Amino acid sequence: MNRTHLTALLAVAASAPVALGIPGVASAAPTEPVGHVYEATNAAAGNGIAVFDRYADGTLQPAGTVATGGLGAGASLHSQGGLARDGHLVFAVNAGDDTVSALYAGGQGLEPRDTVSTHGDFPVSVTVRNGIGYVLNQGSDTISAFGYDPDGGLRWIAGSTRALTANRAGGTVDAAQVSFTPNGNELVVTERATNSIDTFAVSHGLAGTATSHASAGTTPYGFDFDRQGDLLVSEAASGSASSYRVRPFTTVTGALADTQRAACWLVVSGSHAYVVNAASASISSYTINSDGSLTLSQAIAASPSAGATDAAVSPDHRTLAVRLASGSVATWQIGQDGSLASAGTAAGTAIGSAGLVTD
Repeated sequence: MNRTHLTALLAVAASAPVALGIPGVASAAPTEPVGHVYEATNAAAGNGIAVFDRYADGTLQPAGTVATGGLGAGASLHSQGGLARDGHLVFAVNAGDDTVSALYAGGQGLEPRDTVSTHGDFPVSVTVRNGIGYVLNQGSDTISAFGYDPDGGLRWIAGSTRALTANRAGGTVDAAQVSFTPNGNELVVTERATNSIDTFAVSHGLAGTATSHASAGTTPYGFDFDRQGDLLVSEAASGSASSYRVRPFTTVTGALADTQRAACWLVVSGSHAYVVNAASASISSYTINSDGSLTLSQAIAASPSAGATDAAVSPDHRTLAVRLASGSVATWQIGQDGSLASAGTAAGTAIGSAGLVTD
C-alpha cells in the first residue's frame, strides 16, 4: 500500500464546472437535496470532483463533475482525507502536480477558486480548520501549511513545512492521513511503514516538530475522532481498530480485531465507528464507549458490492457513504443503534481510492 504499488495511469479529463442538481443530469428525485457527496476522480489528465446530490433517505443522484485545476495520480492514493471541507469550501489534493485546490459550493454549484503548491511530493491527504490547512506529502515525508480565505483564495505559508519521523529501515514512512484534532491543538499523521502515529503540537495554526508514538496495531491507516476528541485508528495488516487519548498520548483500546481483512478506512458517527475492510469487501461497526474504549458491534455490518475504499459520514450523522473501486458511491442509512440499512448505489467513474466528503 504505497506509491510504488500504483497501477498504470488511466487518463480521464474532468469536465467544466456544472451547477448542482441541474435538469437532465439524473433521474427525478423524490424531494429536494439535503446535501451533497463529493468524490475526487484522481484522473491524471485533470483531477476533478464528482458531485452527487444527497437526499434525506440516503440516496444519491449524480450531478456532474467539476475540474479542480490540478492533475490527479491516475490511480489510487492509498490514503484517507484526499478531500476536506470547511463550510462552503471543498479542498482537494492533486497528487499528479503536487498542488491543493479550493472549490466553493454555493448557489451556482461547485466552482473552482484557487490552486497552490504543496511544497512537497505526492500529496495524498488534506485537513483544514479556521483558515489554515495542512497537506500530507507522502512522497517527501512532510506536512506543509497553506492559508485560505472564506472565498477560497489560497496562499502557501512560508516556513510551515515539517518533517515526519524518519523510517529507520529506509524509504518513506508511507504516511496515510493528516488531520487536525477537533480542538485544533494537535495534528495527527499515521505512518504505515513504521507502524507509528506522529503528533504535532499546533500553536497559532502552525505545527511544531513531530513526536512519534507506537501504534497498538500493525499498519495504522485511516482515522477519525469521537465526540470527546479521542483518536480512533484503523489498522490494515492486523485487521483491527484502536483508540487513543491524544494529549498525553495514551492507548485506550489496543488493536481490537474486526475479524476481517485490510481494515483501511475509519469514520465516526456519534457513538459508533465504521471500518471499511478493503480485502473483505465489508464494513465493520464498533461501539465507542463513554471512556473512549471500543467494543466490536458487528464484524459485518454491511457488505458493499465490490472494492470498498474510502468513506464519509454526512453532517447530520444519518448517512454513511462509501466509495467503490468502480468510482460508484454506495450509501447506508445509519440507525440510532448504529445499524446500517442500504440506500443503494450511485454510478461514478472516479479512479482508485481516496477523496470522499459530504455536506
